[in-house]
Amino acid sequence: AAETVRRAKEKASDIVSAGAVPIVLGGDHTTPTPILQAVLEKTDKKIGLISFDAHIDLANDPLNWASSMWWQTFELGKISPKNFVEIGIRGVRNSIFDKNVAKGLGNKIYTIDKIKDRGMKEVIKEALEIACDGTDGIYVSVDLDVLDPTSFIAQKAPEFWGLTQDEFFIALREIARKKVVGFDICELTPDYDVNGMGAQFCARVVAEILGGIAIRKRDEERSK
Repeated sequence: AAETVRRAKEKASDIVSAGAVPIVLGGDHTTPTPILQAVLEKTDKKIGLISFDAHIDLANDPLNWASSMWWQTFELGKISPKNFVEIGIRGVRNSIFDKNVAKGLGNKIYTIDKIKDRGMKEVIKEALEIACDGTDGIYVSVDLDVLDPTSFIAQKAPEFWGLTQDEFFIALREIARKKVVGFDICELTPDYDVNGMGAQFCARVVAEILGGIAIRKRDEERSK
């Protein structure tokens, strides 16, 4: 596992050094760790972090499926927990330990209850304000189990009552126009996919992010 992370970071560093934005289709949710490390080591500025996930994933264990290893990125000192937002949290797989760690860190969590009650437009607007507060760009990680399994079957840790595709793309289009410095999609499970629809969904997500980056760059050029 450690060697895989090292190799991924090496390749991501090549992308960042070329002045490009790393957009990564990963395996499990340790994927953001080497990508974030590559991004953060190339900048002296702080960035915000938005994670779409059904699970809090704050277990401090690199070999634990419930650990996205966010703690390793916090140790680099360029992401503050106050700029860390988790969206879509729900389900019985979230432990009391994770909940207490999140409470101690002070990062912002939007549970599925809050999203359904307030609406995604309001939630994502607030989430972006938090992630962008005093930062120079945002990193976005998407664990596909944030989606309701009835609309996205190809996931390995399904939790019922998740985001609809409408809610997800509303959020994604708002995010895409911000300064995205890195993006990943995790937890696609091909063995559970039907007619390749899960893979097509991921491809559409990448296209949306690329479109947002292109629009932002166009607007920046026009404003000069």
